[in-house]
Amino acid sequence: MNKPLNGSFDQIKIGYAQYLKRWRDGLYADYTDTKAVKAFMEKPFDQAVKWVAGRMVDDAVAMLEAYQKNTNGPPGKTTLFPVLLLAMDDTFVGTGADWGGDQIGRTMQQIEEGGSWYGYKHVMQDRRLQMVIITSEAGSAQSLAAQLSSFIKEPTNRYFDAVYEFGQYKVPMPQTLESVRIDWMDVKPEGIKNIKILIADVMLKCSIPFFDAPAEGAPNDGSTKIPPGYPSLHIVERDSMILGASKTPVGRITGTTQ
Repeated sequence: MNKPLNGSFDQIKIGYAQYLKRWRDGLYADYTDTKAVKAFMEKPFDQAVKWVAGRMVDDAVAMLEAYQKNTNGPPGKTTLFPVLLLAMDDTFVGTGADWGGDQIGRTMQQIEEGGSWYGYKHVMQDRRLQMVIITSEAGSAQSLAAQLSSFIKEPTNRYFDAVYEFGQYKVPMPQTLESVRIDWMDVKPEGIKNIKILIADVMLKCSIPFFDAPAEGAPNDGSTKIPPGYPSLHIVERDSMILGASKTPVGRITGTTQ
């Protein structure tokens, strides 16, 4: 995705595209009747795997037409098969408690150990993703579907990160596939010949973070972090006749500094 980010949810699409690039980079071009798989491997990734713009599309023909209308890149080069098309539901459905969905309230957290304190909360969302493999013959479609299904079933591939930026920080947030079972449906559009279309749905359990820091001119911790964090607070605790001070709150999430 080369377009500017539109809010806090495009990062999920970027993360899934990076996930699929790892899959594409490990593909096998197997038998002679699937030479198109080799062509799929050799294409620039942004031509081999494409997002279908707009709302979620359940009509594979509409997805195909949207792809064929694409005008990015050299004429005649951007709509060649095979191709993997993606569409993602842009509605919001919160993840339920039965799947561990926790819509937590605001807390104070550190992004890096010993660093500044920031306000933090996150929400969890169910997000439906649709994948459509389109080839000129069946062998290539089956090969791509089989290899993608196998990739998803590997334990380490049930998760991928969407990276969120906050000031100088880059914070990876886990996104989880609800199931590693991918069922591909054969679609035979009326009036379209010599094209093989396989379509599958994936449900993602997504985590989206929100951060806040002191407003400009408000008291802060005086650090050189971007942005500066909230001032540290101290609570005086009484234990019998002994007084002591401890900093609060306690919590840390993992991120990296640019």
